[in-house]
Amino acid sequence: MRKFVLILLTVLMVSALYGQTNKRTSAFNYHRYGKLDLAKEAIDDAAKHDRTINDARTWFYRGNIYYDIAMSSDEDFQNLDPDPLGVALESYKRAGELDTKGEYTTNILQYTLAIGEGYYNQGVIDYNNMDYIGAALSFKKSFNVSLEVGRVDTSALYNAAVAAVLGQENEMAKDYYERVLELEYHRPDIYATLAELYKSEGDTTLALATVVKGRELFPEDFNLLIAETNVYLTTGENEKAIENLEIAREIDKTNQSIFFAVGTIYDQMGDLDKALEAYYQAIELDPDYFEANYNLGALYVNMAADILDKANNLPLDAVKEYEEQTTLANDMLKKSLPYLEKSLELMPDDINTLISLKEIYTRLGMLEKLAEVDKLLKKEE
Repeated sequence: MRKFVLILLTVLMVSALYGQTNKRTSAFNYHRYGKLDLAKEAIDDAAKHDRTINDARTWFYRGNIYYDIAMSSDEDFQNLDPDPLGVALESYKRAGELDTKGEYTTNILQYTLAIGEGYYNQGVIDYNNMDYIGAALSFKKSFNVSLEVGRVDTSALYNAAVAAVLGQENEMAKDYYERVLELEYHRPDIYATLAELYKSEGDTTLALATVVKGRELFPEDFNLLIAETNVYLTTGENEKAIENLEIAREIDKTNQSIFFAVGTIYDQMGDLDKALEAYYQAIELDPDYFEANYNLGALYVNMAADILDKANNLPLDAVKEYEEQTTLANDMLKKSLPYLEKSLELMPDDINTLISLKEIYTRLGMLEKLAEVDKLLKKEE
């Protein structure tokens, strides 16, 4: 009787061990026939059991299954794991550690590279869907995977930084841009953006050092010139800012964007005559330039508002002077109209333009025009 019990126990033990090996075989077969949910269940069981947990084949199969889950177009399969590429990567790494004979080395390398591409492609998808944080994280994962196989994909890290900026994750963006520069990947926009990030933190010293370094490498880049100018404006070094603006004027006299940028900065500095001149030049080069038309119209509106403020602060007995000032303010508003109306023509649903025109039409008693704008505003509500 005792012999029978011992034999029975031995048979049960062998059966259990065979069962786990069979789980791995089942996972392989399920995977082969595209049944990824069943393949995942079987391989996860095999990866936990003592019999198969230390076998390179188990982890190689597991990597393949999770990789195909990530690549599947079936949403049900995609939802089997929140990060199947990550699980696949860890599985391949474990397979490589256990593969003392190098049986899977070539395949693991190929799949690891494919995982990096998968994360990169996911970053592109997230970016196009305006999920900028998701894009930044996916691009960063792609960069990290490349490092696993001894490659440095600076373009992936650069894309991660760009996406982080758009996602307003400034600390993340700063870290990524700094790493990109450490890797000797140089682009003028990196220096300009990084300088702006430092400036937003109040570190104007580092911002200036960054933009100066960028200008040494890319002396003809307009955006770096403007970035340096903005730092000078922040630190109150207006003379240096003006020097840069005059250089900017000469860079390309056929580029409306340059004149618009120059106009914007002169506007910020309060040099309204030069701001007007630059905006006019931008519009002359491109009559359909919405931003230049809007800014020029808005500048006249702001000038009118300043005049009206002064008029309203006059003594009550300064009637003649008050009338002169209000007439001058109304003239400024009339000057703004062609540019704001052009802005509305170019972008009919722009709320700021509609509100500005409503205020002007009300002020100037242009009732028919006011009624038209009111209709447009109601459509936008």
